[in-house]
Amino acid sequence: MNTRQDQPDPKIAAPRIMGTGAAPRMADQTVHHRSARKRHGRDKPNMQPNLSAMIDVIFLLLIYFVVTANFTPDEGVLTAKLPQGTGSPTQDMTPPQRPLNIVLIPAGETECRIRIEGYPQAPTGFTELASLLTQLQYDPDRGLRSGAFKPDSPVVIKPEAGVRWQHVTNAFNAAVRARYTNINFAQVSR
Repeated sequence: MNTRQDQPDPKIAAPRIMGTGAAPRMADQTVHHRSARKRHGRDKPNMQPNLSAMIDVIFLLLIYFVVTANFTPDEGVLTAKLPQGTGSPTQDMTPPQRPLNIVLIPAGETECRIRIEGYPQAPTGFTELASLLTQLQYDPDRGLRSGAFKPDSPVVIKPEAGVRWQHVTNAFNAAVRARYTNINFAQVSR
């Protein structure tokens, strides 16, 4: 009998299967395969990952995160300089001035309507807006005594969404032409 397990015994004849019109062939046998490494008695190779490349990548990531980190102090750490004083009220107790609000409303794709809040008369153009703003002004130095707003009264231009910036600029120029000095813009209302 053969002592090696990977070779069949040559004395035992393998059964043959007869096919139709084909040459006789051997029946399926279980073959036990051993690799060349096992036949020659070699063990598994000593496989270890290359740690130097991995350490290089770790250090590059560390440097990247240190450089890009945003080190800001917490809010509680910020020093605040509080005002010093007794808390006595100021002598000037004048109420804040009421602003003169100019509202620009889109009318079509390129036009806009002008409205002054609190006044029924609506100007049809920016030249008429300038003359109406002049009528609303109280400036004894220029002989204007019929209006309620001083030249330093706040004028707020409020454009609605869709108004072209050219119209906002024209409203600003009309207020400057009427000699108002405190002109502001409100956020675009949607």
